[in-house]
Amino acid sequence: MNITFESLVPNALRYWNIAETWILSHQELASFGVIVALAACVTGLYFILKLLWLAARSAHLAGTASQVRRGTDIGARVLITQGFGKKGKAASEYLSAAARSHLKGFMFGGPFDVIDFPAKIRSEEEAQTLLKKAGADLVMWGEGMKKNKIVARIARRDDTKKTTQYQHRMIVLPKNTDDWSKPLSAALAYATARELRPALSRPQDFRAERLEPVVASLHQILADNPKMDVHLRGDIEDDYSAGTVQLAIANIADWSDRCVQVLEDTLSGIDRSETPDRWVKAKINLGRALKLRCESKFDPIILQESVGHLSDALEALRAESKFKTAELAAQTIAECQKMLGTRRRFSITRGGI
Repeated sequence: MNITFESLVPNALRYWNIAETWILSHQELASFGVIVALAACVTGLYFILKLLWLAARSAHLAGTASQVRRGTDIGARVLITQGFGKKGKAASEYLSAAARSHLKGFMFGGPFDVIDFPAKIRSEEEAQTLLKKAGADLVMWGEGMKKNKIVARIARRDDTKKTTQYQHRMIVLPKNTDDWSKPLSAALAYATARELRPALSRPQDFRAERLEPVVASLHQILADNPKMDVHLRGDIEDDYSAGTVQLAIANIADWSDRCVQVLEDTLSGIDRSETPDRWVKAKINLGRALKLRCESKFDPIILQESVGHLSDALEALRAESKFKTAELAAQTIAECQKMLGTRRRFSITRGGI
């Protein structure tokens, strides 16, 4: 049987008329067909509206990011995006309030802006994309996870081209929102400032008079003792104790005496097996604090205690591969300098004695 183009159309119409006549003769099938057609139309309309909504939202987010980038204000820009998951939205709102209420106290007068951004972020890659589009420095959001775990996430812009990218910080929040207190919000604001200004973990980089209000704020957070993430508490304790040493060096108030007690308390709360780096830093700072006390009032016993803490820290560092490599480099440099000195003497005496 030969099928030509001219016969194809008439045959198709004939079969369509046969099918239409058969369906109309069976009313139950006709009703079902109408229902299927209506369902198909509704489904198609839904997908069309959804695509239009997604396109409009994407354009809105792009426009908002562009508006943030074009902002004329000079300073840090902190984005707070919409949270997701159980209590994620509430966590984002809490982070926004914390930044607006307490961040100023840790920025040393530097300008900044906290912006609530109408988007949701679910990964580090999405965070970096948003930060680059908006020209912002930091983005934070809340997330509700499995087993009622609630976390705050903080990501800073990574402009480097390193293969190992910066991983955003995760801070576990208390499950009970009644524990989302004012002291905890101050602690979260400090974590935010620490990401904006990593130098906060190095108190020696700041003048003592500028550092003193920050140390006082950290002291108040620890005194209020809010329920907070163990890693966040460790950061605050370490920065507070290191800050007291800098105040003692500057001979501000009575910090030369107070910092010893602060550092002893900090050291006693550190498990060396879990956080060896914190233990070493606390040992060094305590040794420095005891030495400072001896400068104002000499005591050979206290000075010997200072040496003991510093020696413990040094022995712990010597066990690390980096320290061994540094010692090898220093030894090689010394040998090179010795060889250079010997050759110079040889050239001057022409090999004579």
